[in-house]
Amino acid sequence: MKRSLLLIIIAGLCLTWAAAWHPGRAFAQDHSSASPEAEEDDREDLARKYRENVNLDMKLVYGQYNTMLSTVNLSQESEDFVYLITSYFKRSNDFGYGGETYQNSSYYENNIGFTGNLNTTDRWRSILEMELTNDSRGMFDNPVFSREEKEKAKLLLKNVVKLSRSFEVNFALGGAQYVHRLRSTAGGEPENSRLNQVNVKMGGEYIWSTTNGIKFKGHYFYYDYLDDDAGYDQFFNGEVVDDFHITRNIGVSLGATLCFNRDDSPLAAPMVSFSFKDFSHASIVFLYRYDLMPFRPEIFYLQQKYIMPAYDLPPGRVHHGDMRCEFRVNDRFNLIAQFIVESNDNYYNYRPIAGNVLSAATLEVVSYRSRFDLNLAFFGRTVEYALSYEFVRYDADDYITYSPSHSFTSALKYNGLRWTFDWNNRYVGQMYTSPDNDTQLGNVVIGDFGMQRKMLESFFAYIKIENLYNYRYNLREGYPEQGVTILGGIRILI
Repeated sequence: MKRSLLLIIIAGLCLTWAAAWHPGRAFAQDHSSASPEAEEDDREDLARKYRENVNLDMKLVYGQYNTMLSTVNLSQESEDFVYLITSYFKRSNDFGYGGETYQNSSYYENNIGFTGNLNTTDRWRSILEMELTNDSRGMFDNPVFSREEKEKAKLLLKNVVKLSRSFEVNFALGGAQYVHRLRSTAGGEPENSRLNQVNVKMGGEYIWSTTNGIKFKGHYFYYDYLDDDAGYDQFFNGEVVDDFHITRNIGVSLGATLCFNRDDSPLAAPMVSFSFKDFSHASIVFLYRYDLMPFRPEIFYLQQKYIMPAYDLPPGRVHHGDMRCEFRVNDRFNLIAQFIVESNDNYYNYRPIAGNVLSAATLEVVSYRSRFDLNLAFFGRTVEYALSYEFVRYDADDYITYSPSHSFTSALKYNGLRWTFDWNNRYVGQMYTSPDNDTQLGNVVIGDFGMQRKMLESFFAYIKIENLYNYRYNLREGYPEQGVTILGGIRILI
């Protein structure tokens, strides 16, 4: 908690610096000879200009199981400074399905973020990013653990400097903290784990000519796991890539990567890609690279609920090849197809352990992945439709857990003058729940529907229905999801 508070204080100091710098630039004009009335007019004009560049999107919703949902997106833009503040909060009492209420199923999810972009000079740009995430979930009738709690704080300060018309460099310094806690059903001390992370990133691009340029980047990560068994970890990845065009439409990228990791020997490897671009309606890119991929626990474990983190896992040596195709017709039709093959000698796979929580283990895996994304727009974007489909197949000695072979999402949106609605559907195919046997969770279709009506300028009545088809389903073995839930509230758009 002390380290999280330190990150928040550092972020606050950076924000104070940005806010202090910007007004100085905004009022840099010499008003020493202007009359008080003229100065007042200038301040009013400037204030009006700032108000006109403010955008606010806010939802406040309440519904079944005392569910509360609020989202806020606030942005403001001036000549030299742009910022975006985001907030998401959702909580629920114990929920259920039909007439049944699941004991100890209450939860809350909370996320706030800030991104600020400051043009310090004509050639220097500073970007500050801050994010705080925490959630808490009851663990139903688990006989060992009663509640899971997660916290994550992240801070990044990046500077981009344009040294000349053809040469740009960037440097970033960041840090993060991840905290995980499992509270015992019998009381007593909870199972706590925590990591602190510091990272340094740098990169740049030099344009030799209109057909040739070189890019370079490198990043260093240090992890302190605050655990006698795991200790610490550190790794460095760097790459240099030369991009050049053979013809106007055919490009080639040749590069090399250099990777160091505390848990493995160094790796130097090639990287190559071929691209066919700038055609009227299509582009194709082929890529191959070989990397030493580190374990990123603060990312991996946030993708699942009810876990017991194992931190110090070895990196994976990954051969990665993919083909990406894009077809487009104006802004009304866009289709992206991607085919990926990966060979990983240390693939990270979820493994259930005592207490019905998930840890992780590694195994050698070859994966084949196909993905299609379609976006359509009709009647001047009054109607929009998006569709995604993904198929994955694994070759491995064990079953790959909590990764469906088939997944599908669709979103239909209508943007009328007074009425708008969003109808979203997600299909999740069968998933293995253990690497040692063929037990699976069944497939499911999850639907959501949101509708709003304009009542006043910038003010809307809003209704949302979650689990529209009232499916009874699990996304984690032993932990059911809630049935159909109806929420209502307001939305403000400025």
